[in-house]
Amino acid sequence: MTGCAAGVGGLCIHASPICIPLPRHVLATDVSSIISHTGGTTMLKLYGFAVSNYFNMVKHALLEKGVEFEEITVFPDQSAEYLAKSPMGKVPCIETEQGFLCETTVILDYLESTFPQKPLLPEGAWEQAKVRELVKVSELYIELSGRRLLPALLAGAPVSEGVQKEVREVMTKGLRAVDTLASYSPFLLGEQQTLADIVLRYSLGVAKLGAGSVLKWDLFEGHAELKAWDERMAQNPICQQLDAAMQAQFDEFLKKVNAK
Repeated sequence: MTGCAAGVGGLCIHASPICIPLPRHVLATDVSSIISHTGGTTMLKLYGFAVSNYFNMVKHALLEKGVEFEEITVFPDQSAEYLAKSPMGKVPCIETEQGFLCETTVILDYLESTFPQKPLLPEGAWEQAKVRELVKVSELYIELSGRRLLPALLAGAPVSEGVQKEVREVMTKGLRAVDTLASYSPFLLGEQQTLADIVLRYSLGVAKLGAGSVLKWDLFEGHAELKAWDERMAQNPICQQLDAAMQAQFDEFLKKVNAK
């Protein structure tokens, strides 16, 4: 899963990344909320919303590379119009001269190939594979595991002891894998920031929220280097910009959700 869809994976929120079901009246493009990052016409458009951690992965990469783009606020949508852009109705998706593209890691790879300035992948097939390996670990064993706890946090839905145990076991293994793969010197895989840093940073938000609120578990316990890396990333101006945008939209979005 590399995007955000309606229903049980409906809303992804970074810094407190969450997924919750969306009412139908929320699932439409907010045409009044179009933000230009270009000062004029742009070729690339980014569709999504500021509380989506997957959206923030793509937006972070664009800002890091200095790519001009237009940001169009849209929530996961099953309308025919939006499905023509993103066939699963998820965010984010991008619009290019060639057409539309969805799925977060696919978009990140496309951006890396199309905009080589300030690369977020190292040179060499092996080195690039190691970045993608860490990206996949972050997605599958940290972000998606933490997401399973969010219905309990947001809607008070019960989570069985079995599910809680399974989530903690999987996340524990995922965190162990990150420590095994990462060098923390100072970034995950060396002196330069890569896609692995971006994806893990916005994946950890989901894990921290679910682990802390539902499991009463500090997932950084026993992972001092990971905690220090997370604190360093929080000082990144782009991370701070996206966190602020998330906070600014969060209350308004929850009001829309609670109005259903």
